[in-house]
Amino acid sequence: MDSKKIAYYIILGLFSTVIFISIWNYLFNYEATVAQLEILGYPGHLIHPLALAQIVGIVIIITNKGGWIINWAYAGFFYNLVFAIIAHHSTNHGNGAAAVICLILLFTSYVLNKQLKNERESNTSISNQTKNAHMSLHRE
Repeated sequence: MDSKKIAYYIILGLFSTVIFISIWNYLFNYEATVAQLEILGYPGHLIHPLALAQIVGIVIIITNKGGWIINWAYAGFFYNLVFAIIAHHSTNHGNGAAAVICLILLFTSYVLNKQLKNERESNTSISNQTKNAHMSLHRE
């Protein structure tokens, strides 16, 4: 396994861990999470839809299946984290450092995923060209 793929899995693991902790807090530390969201200016009833969206999003990103849907999952996390940073700064409640770190992990994961996907596609393309050339030689 090359270093780019190892880096991708490490970064994805770190990001996923933070998201799973967030989901855990949404579901099993409900009252404290409601209080935190209300301090940041968000209504408490957003917790369950946000938890569901994060579960679906992280499953899509981890499984890395589907074309356009993975981009929507990355976009959803991007907006979630950007709004978290804005909320922390606008309410002067914390500095939003955790959201900034998660945003960096998300961006790095996205870039590495795209690079690995492009490498796989180019390797597949080269492999198919080699097979086609080999098959055409045997036909003659």
